[in-house]
Amino acid sequence: MSNSCKAVAALAASLMLTSRRSKRGESDPVRLTCACDASGVVVLFYKYVSVPLGDPQSIAKNILAWTASRPEEKITGKIRLAREGINASFASSNANVVEEFIAFLESTRELELVGTDYKRERACEHAFASLSVRVVEELCPFGEPDLGVENVKNVTSLSPQAWDESLRTRDETSTTVLDVRNFYESRIGHFRGATLAPIRRFSQLKDWMANEDAIKRIEGRDVFIFCTGGVRCEKVGSYLMEKLPPERRPRSVKKLEGGIVAYAREFEDGGLFQGSNYVFDARGSVPVGPTNKENLPETSRCDGCAEPSGRLSKCVGRNCHIVLIACETCGDTVYCCSLCREQTERSEGVDKFKRRACECDCFESRERRCAPPAR
Repeated sequence: MSNSCKAVAALAASLMLTSRRSKRGESDPVRLTCACDASGVVVLFYKYVSVPLGDPQSIAKNILAWTASRPEEKITGKIRLAREGINASFASSNANVVEEFIAFLESTRELELVGTDYKRERACEHAFASLSVRVVEELCPFGEPDLGVENVKNVTSLSPQAWDESLRTRDETSTTVLDVRNFYESRIGHFRGATLAPIRRFSQLKDWMANEDAIKRIEGRDVFIFCTGGVRCEKVGSYLMEKLPPERRPRSVKKLEGGIVAYAREFEDGGLFQGSNYVFDARGSVPVGPTNKENLPETSRCDGCAEPSGRLSKCVGRNCHIVLIACETCGDTVYCCSLCREQTERSEGVDKFKRRACECDCFESRERRCAPPAR
């Protein structure tokens, strides 16, 4: 092996073992301020493979080696590999480089990517701080690594057009539209009439679905589920029909194929979606349809003054990082709750600080944020 090849391999291995994307005590940004002309592309896609990957770590190293060998053609993003497949979101300021990278990924036959729906949006390499490629147990941490997603009885995918038609004509007495994303995602935008899961992490969805109020929305009903790009719905659909006790299962599960991103691509006026789509990069969110306040869902309100707003922020409490909504007037000064403010103020001048759980670390608090304001 040449010295240059050894250098690339060493870089790939070192990047591979990096466990954190940001420094301890910091978190990813939720708003992008960039001087780029957004002539580049950000791409979102996933693939659950039919045959489990035998060596996802080697695939990860090959990806890192490819990008490291082209330092002038920068690719940034988050790529996760597991035995069950790949989940990726990446960007470049050069659209041609994106297509070259996709071609390289498709050359890895084990990933079965030929024919994949690559959801492209305008952006630049600064949508992500760097490139993170990691091998994980699940593409999305749900706690069910062995749960298959193929050929599950009574689980079907609906195209954006079929989804829109079904939601417009559904019988609300026998159906439920369920947003399986985190509460801070669903608050700023969701389909009209959707039930918003009060979760902060995807792995909490099963715990929430175990409570009686949630089960009433699922048991014996036709359940329509949606998420950002579709990857989370794959696991949720299987879980609902295979893991819940038979008497508690829905009658059927309908998944939005391609998620909100695919729906927004088909319905430029926003269709039945209100607000913005939360994205896991520095853009924070992307409008779906009109950007005026009249198109905001009732849940999209400032956590400081309760005025309608879709501006994302984070709790200013020390080591908190809960994603909030803060209007332009309140700015980035909002705390998630009084307890978070109190412990932050008491920690002033203290070097070592461990945040205690506050009232926002529970389903009840998130349910209040996911509920329309009292009239």
